[in-house]
Amino acid sequence: MAAIQGVRDFLEVLEKNGQLLRIAEEVSLEPDIGAAGRAISQLGETMPALSFEKIKGYKNARIVTNIHGSWPNHALIMGMPKDSETRAQFFEFVKRYQQYPGKVERVKDPPWMENVIDKDVNLFDIMPLFRLNRGDGGFYVDKACIVSRDPDDFENDEVQNVGMYRLEVKGPNRIGIQPVPEHDIAVHLAHAEERGEDLPIYITLGAVDNAAQFSSAGLITS
Repeated sequence: MAAIQGVRDFLEVLEKNGQLLRIAEEVSLEPDIGAAGRAISQLGETMPALSFEKIKGYKNARIVTNIHGSWPNHALIMGMPKDSETRAQFFEFVKRYQQYPGKVERVKDPPWMENVIDKDVNLFDIMPLFRLNRGDGGFYVDKACIVSRDPDDFENDEVQNVGMYRLEVKGPNRIGIQPVPEHDIAVHLAHAEERGEDLPIYITLGAVDNAAQFSSAGLITS
């Protein structure tokens, strides 16, 4: 199986395997999508991903949830049959994790850089935001891949970090993140603070950051 390069590739895999449910009817951000996201978890361990094709108030927005939230979906992202047993998935995951980081491939036009927004950012305009969990105090950007480098050793690829951190939207161009001290991005941030500098990062949507991909895809960066 060819390495999955991004979310769109994986959605095709899910659909071919009957693990993607498309919702064509118009839905509201709240309470419809949050309620559907909570309800899908009640369908058991084989639940599909949900794709909402028409969002009220947006022209071209689309929301997909539960992409790898079930064992069949998790198996598929590793190139395994969707009915693979949990035990087999566990050992395949461990095997690939032990091979991390694999060979790094540098590309100039990764899929996640097709649309770059770095000026006049208004998160409420560019993406539909909703609350998934009942106790959420605000909107979150989930499953974004955040790329950072150590400002003390900026050109060293060995200390570049790509990780997933839950981001709370606090305003049109302001988000909150809480990395624990052991996380690489927290180390990078501490070094930037010591230098009295901001830490430049990329927040990437639609990328795939999963240990299941390490051995087959390596780390694809720009």
